[in-house]
Amino acid sequence: MYDRRIAGKELTFGVSGKLHANSLVMYDHQTESLWSHLAGAAVSGPLKGAKLKPMQSIFTPWGHWRKLYPDTKVLNSGRSGFFGSLRDPYESYYRSPDTGIIPTRVQDNRIYPKEYVLGLVIDGKAKAYPYSALSREAAVNDAFQSVPLLVVFDGESATAVAFKRTLDGKTLSFKKGPRSDRMGVALVDSATGSVWEGLTGRAIGGSLQGKQLQLQPATPSFWFGWVDHYPQTELYLTRK
Repeated sequence: MYDRRIAGKELTFGVSGKLHANSLVMYDHQTESLWSHLAGAAVSGPLKGAKLKPMQSIFTPWGHWRKLYPDTKVLNSGRSGFFGSLRDPYESYYRSPDTGIIPTRVQDNRIYPKEYVLGLVIDGKAKAYPYSALSREAAVNDAFQSVPLLVVFDGESATAVAFKRTLDGKTLSFKKGPRSDRMGVALVDSATGSVWEGLTGRAIGGSLQGKQLQLQPATPSFWFGWVDHYPQTELYLTRK
């Protein structure tokens, strides 16, 4: 998800039908520049080199999102029927070992090419967190580009999110806490013992109740797609 303003001008986008590094290519109606949806960057045209500002977002099943945010508004596509019941046309692709229509530019075999990762870009540097590693830890206290990070994974919904784990000038550390059936994985901070909703970054009990961690913009992606765009990416592996 991106802010679609560049230099104070609001752009509108469409799908070009092209692929760049096996990723969808958008175009803007104002200049007809082509944009990589994964990197949020213009790859050709008058705006080549421009980058859209990423916005905070979460990739999670609709049912889980509705539990987290029951008053959310939904964009209606105009199709008849409830959109949540539509079949995913890419189900067979998810199960297939094929990586895409065109060959990948970068071969990086540190993990399986179609492993899901949560990718972060901070100050021009990239790092990826494999879902397989996150599934063994649930709460990862990390730092990247001098930014203290908390990466959270909820196994039931296969949802990964990242937060800045600084609050009021202090860096917090977290571990998995008691399970919350309604909100997914719950965490506890070591400094105060407060209880936090893992996927919202909101303290729901203890002395920090009501406090909120800042969600870090991140992109869920297949590994082959992420490393094709960010070949120098760091890769998080489970600590021994």
